[in-house]
Amino acid sequence: MNILFVCTGNTCRSPMAEAIASSLVEGGGISVGSAGLSAWDGSPASPHCAACVKNLGFSLESHRARTLTQDMVDEADLILTMTNAHKEYILKIFADSADKTYTIGEYSGDGGDVSDPYGLDSGAYERCARELGRLLKAASLKWKL
Repeated sequence: MNILFVCTGNTCRSPMAEAIASSLVEGGGISVGSAGLSAWDGSPASPHCAACVKNLGFSLESHRARTLTQDMVDEADLILTMTNAHKEYILKIFADSADKTYTIGEYSGDGGDVSDPYGLDSGAYERCARELGRLLKAASLKWKL
């Protein structure tokens, strides 16, 4: 199974989700990745995001942002977006992905969008990481089925 997390710039939420999810799927035959709808290809994770994830025991040192492409959509078995707006954009551009594209809140059964911490203080990133951790733990129950 190949899971793709998508946000806007691929420097905050989706790399954070990728890092957290990677710890939940170790040894399970599941690969995770991330992309952004408006990414500046090659950009590193935001400093607050990298620091927050490091505090959780993960590294985003090698992360580089990438823009969502048709190939990524085709390779993904599951696409989890941070917001409904992200999901709607993907469904508009990549209409054939409707059966595998969900918001992370929708997929986890919790609903709602994941707030964007971009440009905010480290506390916003920590709150985002906690929210993603909670949502991903719930979502991972479905991956193990």
